[in-house]
Amino acid sequence: MADVDAFGQLVMKGGGICPLARTDILEDTEEEIQTDSNYVGSAQTAGTFVTQTLQSHTVMAAGISAENDMNYCVVKSAGKIKLALPVSGLNGGAGLPAALPYPKTLVSGDQVMAMATAAASRDISLSVACSNGEYHVFTVTPSGAAASGHELVSILTGLGVGATLQNRIVTHAFCMGGNNAANFSSPVYFVNGSGTPIASVTPNDPAVDTGKYEPCFAPIALNTRALVSTDA
Repeated sequence: MADVDAFGQLVMKGGGICPLARTDILEDTEEEIQTDSNYVGSAQTAGTFVTQTLQSHTVMAAGISAENDMNYCVVKSAGKIKLALPVSGLNGGAGLPAALPYPKTLVSGDQVMAMATAAASRDISLSVACSNGEYHVFTVTPSGAAASGHELVSILTGLGVGATLQNRIVTHAFCMGGNNAANFSSPVYFVNGSGTPIASVTPNDPAVDTGKYEPCFAPIALNTRALVSTDA
């Protein structure tokens, strides 16, 4: 794995900008992207910069790009996911920054944490937003064919969608498909306890697509899972 460039911005209510950049984010490792010292004088944690410098502390839109591919990018607050941000990889960020379904207010110490991946990586990520304003990210790395589906699990706990988001309603989602364009044999399906799809999200190809939120309606029960099938 290599060190790569990652950059982007948080757009605040009223138009303030928190510029973000890092030239040495390690692929396949979740690392922090701090403020761009070329534009704000020093590299700082995003939440600290926003609360100390900008008039508004509420994030309305965002976009984070990585040199090869971005699996996911989140804002973490005290170890929990406050936001899951729109991302892009090889296509350079077309369409970013993109609006967030549920704006969130940052506090000092909130960190932008990104998982950049190599262009050959098969990491798949599913970023979701729920009607109560909660965000989460689920991932899986296919290692072969699975007609009945690979299950995506929480980046925090390793638990599935049902155990993580029981009684929530997913209203928006997007999926970054990694290096699986020739391997997918299904969208990402939210399935019920009987294995029947109740909602779906089509994965983005990082070579040409940007990951930003689209409408999705998925009531989550304890036995709900997120599955994606591959033929290799």
